[in-house]
Amino acid sequence: MADKRKLGVLAAILLFLVTAGAAVFVLKSYLWSSGSEDMPAAPASEAAGPVTGPQIQVGILLSDFSATGPHRQAKPYGYQTQLRAVKALRDPAIHLIPVIEPGTARKGQLPRILEQNFAGVAPIDVTNLEEMRKLDVLSATAAANLPEDVIKAITQRVREGMGFIQRQPGYITPGYNAETNDLCGFTDGVFGWSPNAVECEVVGSHPLLGDLSGQINKTMMLTPNGTVGQLKGIPLLRVRQMRQVMVVAADHTVSTGEYLYPLYISQLGKGKIVGIGFTQTKDVPEALDAANQGRFYVHCAEWLAGKPLN
Repeated sequence: MADKRKLGVLAAILLFLVTAGAAVFVLKSYLWSSGSEDMPAAPASEAAGPVTGPQIQVGILLSDFSATGPHRQAKPYGYQTQLRAVKALRDPAIHLIPVIEPGTARKGQLPRILEQNFAGVAPIDVTNLEEMRKLDVLSATAAANLPEDVIKAITQRVREGMGFIQRQPGYITPGYNAETNDLCGFTDGVFGWSPNAVECEVVGSHPLLGDLSGQINKTMMLTPNGTVGQLKGIPLLRVRQMRQVMVVAADHTVSTGEYLYPLYISQLGKGKIVGIGFTQTKDVPEALDAANQGRFYVHCAEWLAGKPLN
């Protein structure tokens, strides 16, 4: 009888352990089924260590006029090229803020673009100078068409000290004029490009060149796409043979001293400018990216904001 009683107790204990184990399994499955274990890992830049000091406030210009306006290809440019620096600028040291033209927040594809790339971050009106003064740096890539009031607002903020990462703002509309030349850092620019990679050379020493800094005449293959003319700033990379570049201006012949610079720096008033004149399958040419340990755009933002390059 005693043995039967012991067996009953053991059976009850075993049943309890099995039931408890099953409950734990179910609970774990419920709690973690859509949790962090199934979430994709954050990019290395986002998973980095703690930030010391305030974040750099970097605006990303998303121009509806550039996305939907005049274009030199089969269809409008859209927003993807305007977003190409975003992935590279996601870093613990940087806070990204969308910057848009007035009245466009709910227009066309922009609401979806804002939600997908800047969820929870209110966009800034590029023509509102008080809001623009919240920015340390503005990035404007593929901003082919810009209204006059947008150009004036950006010009004023750069003159006041805002850093500017640019790829030929307004080169289609309004085209190169006194203000767009100033923002591009040239005296009298025209647009030039090549469909193929061409030989480019290092012509300067600067932290944005990373490990390439000072390696004068070192060459790399880049696909040039940018302003051609007399640079008012400091060249860092230069197309070696300008006859390989096509100029989009029927009445302009490239003269001595006029070049396309895939990378250069300039200044307008108190604001520093980083000029980019390349287009790649990847957002940054491999040689330049490797020389900056994969942090070229982050280094641009840090340098423009007067921060040490990390």
